[in-house]
Amino acid sequence: MQEKKSIKTYQELPDTITPLDYANWRGIGENKAREIFNSRNFPRIQGTGVKQVADKRAVLLYELGLSKEDKQEVLKELAKQII
Repeated sequence: MQEKKSIKTYQELPDTITPLDYANWRGIGENKAREIFNSRNFPRIQGTGVKQVADKRAVLLYELGLSKEDKQEVLKELAKQII
């Protein structure tokens, strides 16, 4: 089986991403991306009905495997940059 290649960089992603965006960034198939989006700890945005979306910054933190405390520190720094 041939490995897919990432066709989008993190910077090219919109602020909220779909499984297709995630697949294009991670270089995986869309079905695998949907499976990951549906996993228990994946940071999907809740309350969007059947639409699967996630904030790209939360997904990056998820991908980095940071502890809860480290995630909070990173988010505080991001908030400072936004404000």
